[in-house]
Amino acid sequence: MTQQEQPCQNIEPLISGALDNELTQQQRQQLHLHLASCEACANLYRELAEQRGAVKLGVQTNDVLNESQSTRIWNAIGWSLLVLGLIPLVIYAIYQFSQDTSIPWWIKLTIGTTVLGLILLFINVLRQRMQAAKSDPYKKVNL
Repeated sequence: MTQQEQPCQNIEPLISGALDNELTQQQRQQLHLHLASCEACANLYRELAEQRGAVKLGVQTNDVLNESQSTRIWNAIGWSLLVLGLIPLVIYAIYQFSQDTSIPWWIKLTIGTTVLGLILLFINVLRQRMQAAKSDPYKKVNL
């Protein structure tokens, strides 16, 4: 190992620390002095800074943007058809259940209360997930 490689290995953790804004003033000065004299480390610093900036901005290629837009459209169509198909079935089931005289009123009330509670819980969870999705800091991160 040459003398030039050894200081570079000591500087690499400082490069990561600088990008994360975790260095002391002395460490920053040491890093900047080394970067001024070492082209390899300066290139590494620039490359990592560009990658960090791209991740931070959520830069996506056109293929990814088009795929996500078409996926959103198909999801919206699928959910709309599902809901439109279920609405008449649910209305018919409620009507048949309410008209059935062989079921005692207290069982109808208990089942109705349970179903209503489940629906309200589902709506509440859905509302919370939608609010969380608006402020999700990781939604633009591509894995």
